[in-house]
Amino acid sequence: MKHILAKLSLWLTITLLPVSAWSQAVPPQLKMPSGQAISAAHKMAEQLFANLKAGESEKIAQWIVNELGFTWDATTKVQNMNDYKAKMDIIKISPPQGSFGALAGYDLIEESYLPGSDRYFRTTYISYQEGAPLIWEFRFYVKPDGRVSLSFIGWNPQNPFEYLAKPDMQLERWYKR
Repeated sequence: MKHILAKLSLWLTITLLPVSAWSQAVPPQLKMPSGQAISAAHKMAEQLFANLKAGESEKIAQWIVNELGFTWDATTKVQNMNDYKAKMDIIKISPPQGSFGALAGYDLIEESYLPGSDRYFRTTYISYQEGAPLIWEFRFYVKPDGRVSLSFIGWNPQNPFEYLAKPDMQLERWYKR
């Protein structure tokens, strides 16, 4: 019996030691980008919404391609430019032919920062269209020279409460516990 207890004790020590060490680990520090970087990101989003309100699909598409496509070849840039323009044109179509229509306004509904980094962050907006709202997610990278660049953009007609409940949208809240 002593032999079994000794083996069990050794097994528990080996098995639980990593868990114990992990539970004592310090989570990454929650850092925030500079106010200047956050302001630059907000201005980019505001310009997108101003162009959307004005019906400037081509300007939006050009901005997205310029931001995301710096490594794309010319053919890919043209294809993506046409794709983004078409998607913005579809958003502009008023009901009943389309789902969304004219932009009536927008709000910033979430802003979060990647734990451990002050150079990558996300803003999430809701736009109020004529027919239905859209959720807009922007991810930004602060380059070594301090310039803020768009690294991802997406829009989604999903219920805002469901969208904000996604695990990746809860990441910062988990770190703040």
